[in-house]
Amino acid sequence: MVIAWLLVSHAAAVGAYGAAPAGCAVHEGVGLGGVRLGMPVAAALAVTGPPTNQRTTGSETIYTLRAPWFQMVADYGIVQRVSTRDATCQTPRGIGVGATAAAVRQAYAGQALSVTSPVPEGELLSYPFAGVRFLIRQDRAVAIEVFRPEARGPGPATTPAPLAPGGMSPGAPTPTPTTPAGGWSVRSTSAHAEDRVFVVTGTVENRGRAQAVYAEVRLFNPSGRLVAQGDAPLFPNPVPSGRTATFEVRLPIDDVVRRFLVAIRPVGSIAGSLAESMGEVKDLQQFVAVVARQIDAAVQTSATPPTRDDFVVAVTNRSPLVVSAVTVAVEVTVSCRLAFPAPRTVQELRVGTVTVQQLRPGATARVPLALSPGACVEFVTWSATPRLGEVRIGE
Repeated sequence: MVIAWLLVSHAAAVGAYGAAPAGCAVHEGVGLGGVRLGMPVAAALAVTGPPTNQRTTGSETIYTLRAPWFQMVADYGIVQRVSTRDATCQTPRGIGVGATAAAVRQAYAGQALSVTSPVPEGELLSYPFAGVRFLIRQDRAVAIEVFRPEARGPGPATTPAPLAPGGMSPGAPTPTPTTPAGGWSVRSTSAHAEDRVFVVTGTVENRGRAQAVYAEVRLFNPSGRLVAQGDAPLFPNPVPSGRTATFEVRLPIDDVVRRFLVAIRPVGSIAGSLAESMGEVKDLQQFVAVVARQIDAAVQTSATPPTRDDFVVAVTNRSPLVVSAVTVAVEVTVSCRLAFPAPRTVQELRVGTVTVQQLRPGATARVPLALSPGACVEFVTWSATPRLGEVRIGE
């Protein structure tokens, strides 16, 4: 996830908004230091001054600003988010840059939902219904971003809570969980993993007016943590009244996906949704490629110098799923000194295979490794290369 900070303003509204205050107040879900979400960019820059840098991708532009602001992100010329790294900026709860992670969590303990996401800069702690998120690094808030809060209207919650019976399995139609205002509905969805990419496709029906929309998809792992998020436009777009449209969202993953949320949003909006659908992934075997990357295998010895009977393979499961079976093939290159018929050093390649069963998340199993025979009895030097073979996932 890229941390982007958004501001918006309107040139005609500069007089109404006024210049930035000497201090910097963080208004959750509203704005920051005189800049308000929903302002046209021209008005926002009239408050902040010209940007020191900007970059545009599609309809989105990210502006780097002078203190007390840090960045703002605008979509179609309208401010969507704004951030700060200035210690003078504080939320109404008294939280500012420099606050500890514990203080942030305590101040927002009453919020219905918090989402923690690892990012290259640290950890992103978000409160979707408050419209504020904190970049945490080394247990301290180093940045604060304000964004439009999630709507909490009728329909399924955006938390990754367990589904009611009858949840969707990959490739099967999903029941429509909402009948949103305007007559939009998610008719069906399907989802599957392709190695380290998770693909969500679906069909949306529009019974209201023609409108340009996009599908936003959020992925959650078995513990409920948000692991990926992205969006894609529908086709055709705008979606004509009385017609259906399709979408496909492809997201890179490095974790197992247990549930996913699809939200259909109008172009230019990141908060209001026209329809939502939550799906559950039942076939976890499709995440073998992801789980295999979270299994560590190491070769150890129980004696020095070792013999062929002193080798052990330690297998650790760092994934969130039970590994019902994993096979590890090992090649060990050894050397020894032989006295007969003449003193010499011999190097040999020994091989062996172990199978570990029912390895729970976080657990390590140590299995004796039976090596193939050879001339060497005691090994003066050795080096091992373990390779994972077949991996089976259990519940």
